[in-house]
Amino acid sequence: MALTATVTPGKTLVSGESATNSKLNQGFGPTVTLGGTADTTDITADAVTAAKLAFGPAYYCAASTAANVITLTASGHTLADATLAAGLLVVFKADATNTSTVTVKLSSGGTAKNLYKDATTGLTAGDIRSTQMVVAEYDGTQWQMVSRLGNQAVVIGTDAGGTDAYAITPTPAVRALADITGVPVVFKANTINTGNATLNISALGAVNILKSYNGTLSDGDIKAGQWVTVVYDGTAFQLQSPVTQPSARTTASVRQTVLGCSVSGTTGLPNFLATGATTTAVYLQNCATTPLVVAFAYGHDDSGAVDYVTRCSTDGATWTGLGGTTTYYLYVDRNTSTGAITYGQTTNRPTYVTTSTVAAGAGFHTYLINTGFMYEGSATTTAIQRVFVGEATTSAGAVATVTAYVPRGQFVSGTLQTIGGLGTTQVFTDTHQLGLAPRLVRCVLVDQNATIGFTAGDEIDVGNLYNSTYAYHYSAPWSTPTQCGWAYAATDLTAGYLLNKGTGAITDIGAAGDFKIRFYANRGW
Repeated sequence: MALTATVTPGKTLVSGESATNSKLNQGFGPTVTLGGTADTTDITADAVTAAKLAFGPAYYCAASTAANVITLTASGHTLADATLAAGLLVVFKADATNTSTVTVKLSSGGTAKNLYKDATTGLTAGDIRSTQMVVAEYDGTQWQMVSRLGNQAVVIGTDAGGTDAYAITPTPAVRALADITGVPVVFKANTINTGNATLNISALGAVNILKSYNGTLSDGDIKAGQWVTVVYDGTAFQLQSPVTQPSARTTASVRQTVLGCSVSGTTGLPNFLATGATTTAVYLQNCATTPLVVAFAYGHDDSGAVDYVTRCSTDGATWTGLGGTTTYYLYVDRNTSTGAITYGQTTNRPTYVTTSTVAAGAGFHTYLINTGFMYEGSATTTAIQRVFVGEATTSAGAVATVTAYVPRGQFVSGTLQTIGGLGTTQVFTDTHQLGLAPRLVRCVLVDQNATIGFTAGDEIDVGNLYNSTYAYHYSAPWSTPTQCGWAYAATDLTAGYLLNKGTGAITDIGAAGDFKIRFYANRGW
């Protein structure tokens, strides 16, 4: 059925009749009388039609949540499943934060229906927050979120601490770390990191920040003031930002040593240390033109050896306060956080070991060759970046001599030593300038005059030197932390012999001066 309207005309003027004011006041408009029955789908309260939806009706409801089921009650209206139509909007103020997927039911005996985001995706914990105003729309089968989610697509915060235990308090707060699994977290770091770093969001607890999936951060991977992106994987925050280690971070060709320096033009030996006007100081010299380059070893990470290379390019009194009568061991320090370079000394010679045992006590230094860490004292939990570059001896309160350590732990004697009469015992020594006892020592004869088939400059290992009965007559090369040497013991002989390079015949090595001695020493690691 439908409503019918009966129209009754009003007063009608006849032909020739004048329209006076009094007649007009009687009214000429028709009257309308409704009859019949209205269609309830069009008129009944709470009914929804496409025509009505064009005006955008939305029902404000009270929400009551239990076990992630939200029951809606519309004040002054009766919402029921039978009256639902696609496009119906509801607005409600959440009374609880959801902890998993959500369903919505109507108070008038309705059936719980899913509340989705992104068309067909169930909500995750925290997508609806307590007291949040929520708008949902019925799609004909389920409900869909129209309002923004309580969880942020990206969590953003600023760290304000003074360490690399980073902490942020984003708005809205993160309810639980599980809520943001896989969600990018962006924060501004207040400090540079030193090794392992953590992030604490909304006071939920510090969680490790890892790089390359499961690797501990290295010093300087995060810089002060840097915006950092991480993603929680359920256990740790995985670093997504490129690491910003100092440019000095590298894998050095040779670790824990002087890499390069100024050298003598005649001997090839280092000359970056000297005494000066201040008798209790050791000076850096020639560094302004040829910097002293130092490689600091600092363990290993997933990419290999961790080294920091720094150049020292300022000359002047560097190691001061050297008094008494003793030997000082001079080192260069690199700050593990800032990369700043400082200088210091100790009176105890450092040790370099393949074990894990360190020398106890302040001023005692141990470098663990296998792990690549330097320690002072027994504090093996706190590695330092410290490289010894030379030593100085003092006498009566003044610096007497200085020794600069050779680059890359490789010594070649700068001055050849002359062999004397072969019928006497001779001992040859040289200061190798390694700063530690070499693992490898070699002593060679260097041809001077193109003797017995050799060319001037040819080198022959002393192991090839024979006596007249073709037996060895020398002691093996030896070394200490400061010297290497070779002893030639042949008091009963008048000559020494080598195989002639050209003929292969056993031949007297010739007159004194035809061969000289050269030493090689290498630290061996």
